[in-house]
Amino acid sequence: MNSIPLDLLYEIFSRMPTKSIGRSRCVSEQWRSILCSADFTEYFLTKSSTRPSLLFTMNRFRSNEFLFFSSPPQIPSKPSSSSSLAAAYFKLNMQLEFYGHAAGLFCFRRMKFTRKGWENTVHVICNPSLGQYVFLPTLKTSSQTFLGFDPIDKVFKVLSPNDTFSSSFAYILTLGTGEKRWRKVHFPLAHSHSSGGVCINGSLYYLARENTTYFIVCFDVRSEKFKLIQGSFLDSDARLRLINYKGKLGVISWPKKFWDSRVGAYSRSKEEVRIWVLEDDEKQDWSEYAYTLPGDKFCDVECDVLKVYVAGVTSATGEIVLMNPNYDHPNPFYVFYFHPERNVIKRVEVQGFGSHGTVHAFVDHVDDLTIDMKSWQLDFLKFESTNKFNALCLLEDI
Repeated sequence: MNSIPLDLLYEIFSRMPTKSIGRSRCVSEQWRSILCSADFTEYFLTKSSTRPSLLFTMNRFRSNEFLFFSSPPQIPSKPSSSSSLAAAYFKLNMQLEFYGHAAGLFCFRRMKFTRKGWENTVHVICNPSLGQYVFLPTLKTSSQTFLGFDPIDKVFKVLSPNDTFSSSFAYILTLGTGEKRWRKVHFPLAHSHSSGGVCINGSLYYLARENTTYFIVCFDVRSEKFKLIQGSFLDSDARLRLINYKGKLGVISWPKKFWDSRVGAYSRSKEEVRIWVLEDDEKQDWSEYAYTLPGDKFCDVECDVLKVYVAGVTSATGEIVLMNPNYDHPNPFYVFYFHPERNVIKRVEVQGFGSHGTVHAFVDHVDDLTIDMKSWQLDFLKFESTNKFNALCLLEDI
């Protein structure tokens, strides 16, 4: 080890999975000093940013488990590609409800079952890269919670708007500063959230409404200032999701069912995906794009296009990632990569979930070793580590 240049050691270790790096820290004091150094963690983050992966979470209600699956950085792009790619996972023995994701961290609400049914309790922040999680101070509200990241000061903040039309305030908790109490801040308009959020370049966005008016809330994580963004396409009938579209805010809608009074039954709408991209925050200038999904590719694997949802858009290729979040073991589980400009769909089967459950997918996930929750002065715990490996295999590329 002493004869190997440090930059070469960084390059070797940076090619290892984060789980292996965590184990390697226990080999010797010398290895620990290298792998825990600020220089190496920054170097690893830089390398990891160039090879983002598709990360999955699965909620297994019957077994009271919540699992993280990390896919390989590269999905094979040719039909002849081998299907021997590995993906390890961590496990939490508790029921969690997903609430937010930003810069490699995840925000959940821990669920507790009582005689009255599922009852919200406390928030949990997870870092699957290091297998760490912390419990946040209790917040007595049933509102949606969002996670934001300020890339300038490298600070995470948790935002919980009051979900009533009569009160215009929100709660904020800053992570990593020893802050153990939620701060109450004024919000410019009483509103109710209507969807999950997305954090892009230090701005946290989420869909909301005031009575029958729909809008997008923009929260600047650093300054903690709010502003409202309007859009004529925002309404209650659309299946809308906020996404990071090549570094800009995107709003995407995809096919949905509608009641056809002529036949007295539900029918599918046109298999069309629409994307609105916010080109200018101040002018609230939007660009609109429309693409038709080749629905027959979903039918080929008995997956109704109406049952899929948009997980996100890849930054490198601009592919829209779709999937059915409800996995019924032992049936196949598919992820679809739709390239709108080329009108091409790649279908990837994910193997190894092992049991049925609710699945979420996160596009362009980057492993980050710089975020160590041990210093946060909160209730810190480690994941249960599992040595199981799973495989991703490409079934079709047409």
